[in-house]
Amino acid sequence: MKTRHIIILIWSLAVVACGDFWTVDTEDATLGRTMSLSRRVVTIMQGERYAIPVRFMPDTLVNKTIFWEIEDDEIATFADDTLVALSPGLTRAFATSTVDRLTDTCWVQVMPHMEISYGDFQYDMMLYASVTLHGRPLTIENADSVVVGAYVGEQLRGIGSMFRERGIDYMAIRIGANRPSGDPIRLRCYYRGKALAEWFPVTLRFDGETHGTLSQLIPLVIDDDAEVFEPDIDPVDVNPEIDVPDTVKWVVVEE
Repeated sequence: MKTRHIIILIWSLAVVACGDFWTVDTEDATLGRTMSLSRRVVTIMQGERYAIPVRFMPDTLVNKTIFWEIEDDEIATFADDTLVALSPGLTRAFATSTVDRLTDTCWVQVMPHMEISYGDFQYDMMLYASVTLHGRPLTIENADSVVVGAYVGEQLRGIGSMFRERGIDYMAIRIGANRPSGDPIRLRCYYRGKALAEWFPVTLRFDGETHGTLSQLIPLVIDDDAEVFEPDIDPVDVNPEIDVPDTVKWVVVEE
């Protein structure tokens, strides 16, 4: 009668990642199996969380457990496979599948939390606008899904707030400046839960005036061809060589 013994050959480490112990299966890679992160750059606001989507080919792969690493853990970290944005900056996330050691990387751009003190500015400009994002009008009910900021370069000058008056939904954006006119203003929309930011295709000039009324709102529209807010990254450095953790190998022996 045959008995089966399971011999555990430990080659090296049990790897600690995101507070958990991980072991990586070192089955020989099967030709045609691939894994890729669906985003080249993840733009996320400080204090928010995002599960980076991972694609496997073929999609019939069963074991899709991922080992995650972050290059700079002061900028971001991972908790239960979810990216957590800690402080503003740019770093990289590394993903390794526990089957076949499939790997991919992406950039993680953490934006500062959007908050502003209008007391820091001498002058104000008001914008009353209707907002449409990829064909969807922004309303009081769905406004929590986005944050719209007004920027001069990378300096935040204003944050949009949604209102409803006489059945009309509109966004009021108060924009600050320390000189009476001339600053170029760009408007950026950050999508909560999607870790994505896009530019509105308009550039305003600060003039200290009020623009738009309830009966004639300024249209702010983002279409599918919108410019995505991303850092200028050298494409040569997108997929660096990374150290895959050593593993535990299980061998079944029959007698």
